[in-house]
Amino acid sequence: MRSNNILRLAAAASALLGSAAQAGEHDFVLTAYTNGRGGHALVAGDYATAGKLTSYKSNLSAFETSSNSNNRCVSLTVTKQWDAAKAACDKAVRDAEREKAMLPSFESWAQNAQDDCIAVALSNRAVMHWMADDNAAAAADLERAARLSPRSAFVQRNQSAFEYSRREPARVDVASK
Repeated sequence: MRSNNILRLAAAASALLGSAAQAGEHDFVLTAYTNGRGGHALVAGDYATAGKLTSYKSNLSAFETSSNSNNRCVSLTVTKQWDAAKAACDKAVRDAEREKAMLPSFESWAQNAQDDCIAVALSNRAVMHWMADDNAAAAADLERAARLSPRSAFVQRNQSAFEYSRREPARVDVASK
């Protein structure tokens, strides 16, 4: 693990851009969905509650599963449960990709929005990989997230933090989407 890096998990109740300005542009950010299970607890820094809320399987619709699996990824990542976090982050990416595939082709606006959801999952998985000391996997996920959502603040911020972390210690914050 990254013992030489400062890891501070801060809750950000404001929007992602506000959080980026408060916490610093060279910090990683894990993005939680406040409309997903455990999202408010994650943003508030109550990781134990978030872990409980995201740990059970629900009977949600197919279009609600990626936000919940994404929040589980964040919850397990901030609590450094690496094996479970990797599985949850992989599931979050698969769920977001499946949700996009289920959209009708004539809803291009929805498909573009779903690219952002896939980018959130990839960006979060990249942060998990970085925290688990797998820079190659982190770089690959960030590159793919940037192709899907090049203007997203969370992707740009994590790319910046990744580059910065090669020279200086970095930290991780949790923000809402």
